[in-house]
Amino acid sequence: MKQPDNCPEISVIIPVYNLENYLVPCLESVVAQSYRDFEAIVVNDGSRDASGSIAESFAAQDPRIRVITTPNLGVARARETGLKAARGRWICFLDGDDRWEPDILKELVAAAGQGDGCDIVCCDFKRVRDSYEFPVRERRSEELSGFGYMEATLSHSISVCLWAKLYRRTLFDDSLRHHPLPLGEDELLNMQIGMRQPRVRFVDYVGYGYVQRAGSANRRNVDVDYCARFAEAVDSELARCPGLPAAQLVFFRLLSRVRWYLVCIRKSRNPWCGDSEYARWIHREVRGRGADLRRYYSRCDLFLLSLDRWRWLRPLAVGCATVQRWASSLIRRVSY
Repeated sequence: MKQPDNCPEISVIIPVYNLENYLVPCLESVVAQSYRDFEAIVVNDGSRDASGSIAESFAAQDPRIRVITTPNLGVARARETGLKAARGRWICFLDGDDRWEPDILKELVAAAGQGDGCDIVCCDFKRVRDSYEFPVRERRSEELSGFGYMEATLSHSISVCLWAKLYRRTLFDDSLRHHPLPLGEDELLNMQIGMRQPRVRFVDYVGYGYVQRAGSANRRNVDVDYCARFAEAVDSELARCPGLPAAQLVFFRLLSRVRWYLVCIRKSRNPWCGDSEYARWIHREVRGRGADLRRYYSRCDLFLLSLDRWRWLRPLAVGCATVQRWASSLIRRVSY
């Protein structure tokens, strides 16, 4: 459908739930953008604190900001509400507790307009904590096409989050399905977008500040039962992916399962689950595919996976995972 001439180039969708301590710097970073042709849609998802009034005060001062208040239905439904109200040709997502660098929209739009165009532009982000910030770079120069974006999403070879990306509006239509899961919703939506075989471009710019706070959704525990639930959602989407060869479908299933199972076995509080049907399926499928999997996972990752086959090696797997986690944290702090 042709858009009216007065529509903004970009619609920024900001879901908010009880974020009164974070929302002011978030919206200040939006207002401070060097690129001006955008609208910001703040979806107040039934907040019980001052988030709604904070958003309304910004909207009163800047006509580009709109506030939509809904009952509390969760972040996925809040984003859907924002999408329905969006008027821009492009879509950006920003979580209400995060913040932008001043040139993120300018960099994303410039990259989207290069050459013969693309459907998605991804930029880098930084993890923001009280004591330090740590940039996370995609380090990619080549574009993705075909099912490349779906493959990179399922293997977590790129950031699976909706934020730090610019999407062509036409990628979002009524065929996208909502999966009511507390973790991984961004990944499932990006996977479905990947089924459309988009052209994806990367820009070397750290434009998104991801504020890591206690109690946020991605810091919750993941056990093997949750891995199995997530696998069912992935399978249901792969089953309706047109044009995906059967062998590639099985490999994509494996990529996703390995990634989530690694998250599970790294949690020292989780009991050994190597005898579960989920784990047995993985161990069967990885046989003879070491070379293929090393394109996506480190040798340390695959070593952890092999240790988990036997219950008596669970303490060693926990120790290796702990050392890996401490080493990563130390590197971040030293880098900062």
